[in-house]
Order: sequence, then C-alpha cells, then structure tokens
Amino acid sequence: MLAPNTCLHQTHLCEVPSGTDCKLGCHPVNGFCKIPNECRCRPGWQGPLCDQCIPFPGCLHGTCAKPWQCMCEEGWIGSRCDTDAHPCSSKPCTNNATTCIETGNGGYICVCAEGYTGKSCRVKKGPCTVNGSPCQNGGTCVDDDGFAPHASCLCLPGFNGNFCEIDLDDCEPNPCENGGTCLDIGRGFRCHCPSGYGGTLCSSHVAACMSNPCKNGGTCHAHPEGTFECLCRPHFGGVTCASSNRNASLNSKAKHRLNQHSKAHHQVIHPPEREILTIKETIENRQPLLSKSQVICFMVLGLLTCLVVLGTTGIIFFSKFEMWLANARYSQLVRKERDCFLKASDGENPPVKIIFPDQSEV
Repeated sequence: MLAPNTCLHQTHLCEVPSGTDCKLGCHPVNGFCKIPNECRCRPGWQGPLCDQCIPFPGCLHGTCAKPWQCMCEEGWIGSRCDTDAHPCSSKPCTNNATTCIETGNGGYICVCAEGYTGKSCRVKKGPCTVNGSPCQNGGTCVDDDGFAPHASCLCLPGFNGNFCEIDLDDCEPNPCENGGTCLDIGRGFRCHCPSGYGGTLCSSHVAACMSNPCKNGGTCHAHPEGTFECLCRPHFGGVTCASSNRNASLNSKAKHRLNQHSKAHHQVIHPPEREILTIKETIENRQPLLSKSQVICFMVLGLLTCLVVLGTTGIIFFSKFEMWLANARYSQLVRKERDCFLKASDGENPPVKIIFPDQSEV
C-alpha cells in the first residue's frame, strides 16, 4: 500500500490517506478510491469492482486474462479472433458445388459444378466469361449473370454500336453556349469560348483582366466589348508590357481583341503626342559595354594583382640577398683566419683545406 497522499505517475491520481475504506469488494490491486465507498479502476480494467480485464480493441470472438489480450474461442483464429477456423462448416459453396476444401488460416476452395465459377460458385459461366468481352472503347460486357445466350455491350457516353465501336460526334448538337466553338476530342469535347466567356460550356462571363495579362507591374483596364488595355510602367512597353524599352520616355498602351474563334488580334494605341527618336539620339543613349562600377572593379583587381606580384618578387629577392651577404661575410672571415694561421706557422706552408658552406675548397 502506498504512503498517504502518494501520486501514481501513470494515472496521475493520488491514493487516499490510510484508513479510508473503498467500496466493499473493490479489487485491492486493480481498483482504488479517493473518497470512501468508491471503486475507481486502473487502466486496462473495468467493472463495478475493477475485476474484469479490457480485451484488445476489435477482439470479436475472444476473451482476456490480462488487459489488452485477445484469446480466441474454439473455432476462431486471427489476432482479433474474427476468422472462422472451419469455414466449410457454414457451407459457403453454392449452386450444387460438390466439395469445400479448407486451406488453413480461415481459407477455403470450392469445387464448382459444371457451368459455375467464382470463390463460392455464385457466378454462372456465360458468354462474357467463356469467350471474353467483345466490347471496345471501355464498354462493359453484360450477359444477364451468365444466363443470356449472347453477350451485349453497355457503352460509355460518346460511343455506340453493338460493340461500342462507333465514335459519336459529341459536338452534334453543339453543347457550347454564347457562340462557343465545339471540338470533338474522342471520348469528349472541348469548347473554344469567345471573348468575355469561359468555363466548360462557355456559360460563365469572364472579365478580360481576369487572367492578369499585363506583365512587369502593368495595370489592366477592361472594356465592355471584351477588350483590355495595359498601362505600362516606365521603361516597359508592348501589348502586355512584356518588352523592356529604356529609351522610350512615354508609356505604351495596347488594346487586345479576341474574335469568336478565340484568336487574338492586337491593336496598339499610341498616345496623342508621340516622341520619335533619331539615329543620333539612339547612338548617344546606347549603353556602354562596361558600366562605371565595373571599370572601377577591374582597376582595383588589377592593382591588387600587381601588388601581390611585386610583394612576392621582393620577398624572394631579399631572401636571396641575405643568403649571399651571409656567405660573403663568412668567406671573408675564413680567409682572415687562414692568413693568421699561415703567419703563425713561420712560413712553412703546411697544406690547409678549408670547406666553405657552398662546398668550394680553398
């Protein structure tokens, strides 16, 4: 028994102080109480006295001895005890089937009588089963569940004939509304809608600016007759403001008109006062190959490259110069020592072999 006021970590409930009496018969392990004369069940247990385990969810023909178990009753198998271990006992084979064979794990095979097929011999072998489906273009073969003498075909919309081999013209009569043009595309059709209309059957009224035809921040203005006009931002022009023109000082305006075959016809509307650029102005306004910032960048890079090359050359030169100067001083010192040695030997000229750092002999 837990100490008074001790909480269970799994249930987040606290035991009552010692001396509190639970409901009479409440299971001492699977049940507990917080107030006198009650019986609360721990997870996995149920019942008035918390003495009944809860089986695994979905357990159909099974019981449990501990929580979340599913122990199957006689004649049932499976993790949820929902599969008949002896399926042939229920006589699933029909239409005078001769034999039912159990294959284990709840499976069975029926030996069907002549003229029948299927898992339980419920399908009669008719023309569609024996000879296969003669239907074309997605048609469905029907033979009155096998009792018809000949097969027939149930065709999809847009096809006709005994075997659905005839492709009907889906545009007769024309399903497109508001003057739309119909195009037969096999199993269906497509409508080409006139200006101002859209949808599958051209039944919806669509504003000309609905598709946002103006590019580069241009403003679209729709007209009642189904046309639109693009007001372009500076340095842009064209029918839909798609072209860049930094030499032009005025915005270009365009009007877009659609005919009833949905072919686009464009009409450019020029401002009242039009500025004409001469060849001289075009040459003067032509952009240089390199901008000022690019020229400065290349100059800085060239200067840095020269400094790196000069610095590296200087370091190598001074290193070689120090080595040559050290060798010269050392050679001079050795020669002085040799002369002193010769003077001290009273002119006898003994052989002297001096090896310098550069392996030369004196």
